[in-house]
Amino acid sequence: MQPEAALADFVVSLRADDIPAAARRRAIDAITDCAGCALAGAETPLAASLLSVLSEPTTGAAYLFGAIRGAAPCDAALYNGAVAHALDFDDISHPAYCHPSAVLLPVLLAAAGLAPFDGREAVTAYVIGLEVIGKLGHALNLRHYKNGWHATSTFGSLAAAMTAARLLGLTRVQTRTAIGIAASASSGLRVNFGTMTKPLHAGYAARNGLLAALLARSGFDASGDALSHRYGFAQTFNHGEGIALDALSDWGKPFEIMSEVGIALKPYPSCAATHTAIEAAAALRRQLNGSADIARVRVGMSEFAREPLIYVKPTTPLEAKFSMHYCVAAALTRDTVDLATFSPEVVADLAIADLIGRTETYVDERVRDDREFAAVVSVETRAGKHYEKLITISAGKPARWFTPEQLERKFLDCCGPHASPDTATAAFRALQQIDSDAPMQALCASLARVNTRSGA
Repeated sequence: MQPEAALADFVVSLRADDIPAAARRRAIDAITDCAGCALAGAETPLAASLLSVLSEPTTGAAYLFGAIRGAAPCDAALYNGAVAHALDFDDISHPAYCHPSAVLLPVLLAAAGLAPFDGREAVTAYVIGLEVIGKLGHALNLRHYKNGWHATSTFGSLAAAMTAARLLGLTRVQTRTAIGIAASASSGLRVNFGTMTKPLHAGYAARNGLLAALLARSGFDASGDALSHRYGFAQTFNHGEGIALDALSDWGKPFEIMSEVGIALKPYPSCAATHTAIEAAAALRRQLNGSADIARVRVGMSEFAREPLIYVKPTTPLEAKFSMHYCVAAALTRDTVDLATFSPEVVADLAIADLIGRTETYVDERVRDDREFAAVVSVETRAGKHYEKLITISAGKPARWFTPEQLERKFLDCCGPHASPDTATAAFRALQQIDSDAPMQALCASLARVNTRSGA
């Protein structure tokens, strides 16, 4: 069976009961986590810029994170995807090296007013979308990523289309058409890392996918071979190299969400390639009781970690998220690495800048080929003493999944001082109970009661 036909059959025929309870639980946590990230992202300048160009419909408005108004469904998917990824605090998938929930959650919310479905169906559709992202990662990475594509947008457009196809009740033929439409809309360049356009990629993917499904439902047509054709998605994006199309045959066997690297929550609002090093640096800071005596810092990382970490001395908060030097220096200088660490004031901190000047990075043989961004941080004190810490797996990965308490703490922190504690807690509980027969619009209503952008 062709990959396109196999995928369409999977999307249409998968039953909620086919998905293990543990997989559904992981999906619920990821949806909850992403919603918190989006509420925090709604306070960024990116959100205000997007709101200024999105028109407000007279009817059928879809929910917007942190705003007091809505937007047309495709516009809402664009906005919600961008704000969900605005702070780089949202989850990741490592077969794909992208951010799945920032693409998929906006589709769940935007589709709520377009078709009747409950929270149980929303979770099922989310698992389908994540499956597409993971399997595309196995089929095309690492070549695809190294070619300069941002998979959040390229893989994400197809994943969003399949999530939307499921929610809108598309037939197999229509679903296959949606694949073709979304494949032509896929884009996203890694050159934009460290700018507002990187999170916009997530919004593009969510909008592209929803639009593709709506067009397919309306009778639009497209190639039925958009994944596997010689001029299709795989061949074109990968220049015909490093392609494993057999990965696109056994959908759900096993489910990507249950793999060791299929999805991971983020403990820090920065590029995932910095997380193990941040944790190691924070442990060394506690061991040294501060950073005043540090003379030199060395950060050993994998070859692949060099790909996204393109800044050394950042000048903006967004650049700082993609600077290993900054993240490690901040972790050694400050008590915590949190949302405030990536503010203009902290990025301009002279103490961090001074330590960046005494920090070097290199490829460590112990972690050279590690694809989970294992890192080792070593410091030398002014007295000549050496300390070292190696972290192989970041917190938030399946092996170190967030506890319910950690998940709630992060969510409430993301809601920030502008949200009522009661409404934030109620939204958290509603998200954690999404896997039910309650209509998806009820969840949108609960989220609408949390407004983290004054005057939005």
